[in-house]
Amino acid sequence: MELSKKIKLALWWRKLTIKNSLGVNSMSLSSKGQIPKRFLIILPEHTTESELAKRFINSMKNALGSKSENQIRILGPAIVGNLIDLGDFQDFILFSDKDLNRLGLPGKELLWSCQRINVDAILDLNQSFNPISAILCETVNAPLKVGFFSDIGENYYNIMIRRHGEELAESGFKEVFQILGV
Repeated sequence: MELSKKIKLALWWRKLTIKNSLGVNSMSLSSKGQIPKRFLIILPEHTTESELAKRFINSMKNALGSKSENQIRILGPAIVGNLIDLGDFQDFILFSDKDLNRLGLPGKELLWSCQRINVDAILDLNQSFNPISAILCETVNAPLKVGFFSDIGENYYNIMIRRHGEELAESGFKEVFQILGV
């Protein structure tokens, strides 16, 4: 996906004005050296990927067992969130175009809501770079941030998964589970 010059300029300006959230301690899975217990899943931008996100979330719920409803938080566009059954989850934030600023990036209220999220790992399910998800990922304070490979992604994720051929999502999701130890 080619980013517009306006978005590239906004990301560049944000990088200059906001401190880097990928600090020295960012590679530890948790502050106590254990596997992550609380997860934030960022839903994909496109509705065509909603079925993949739904399968991934169900797999995550099955892997975590009965405690999954308290361990998984969901963040993403309302269009995609409405296609996924979120009735089992107590903590989710769905945003619309009203929550974005005039550049199409997250507005102050959405960023403020994301700053209050406390998780051990962030999983961005966007198969290609999405500036909205990247900024939201940068805003949430978590030691582990996992996303799919892109040229710009190294500024936002400390682990990036490279996709191979047509098996984009399935192989990538298996790698996410391996990284998290789930």
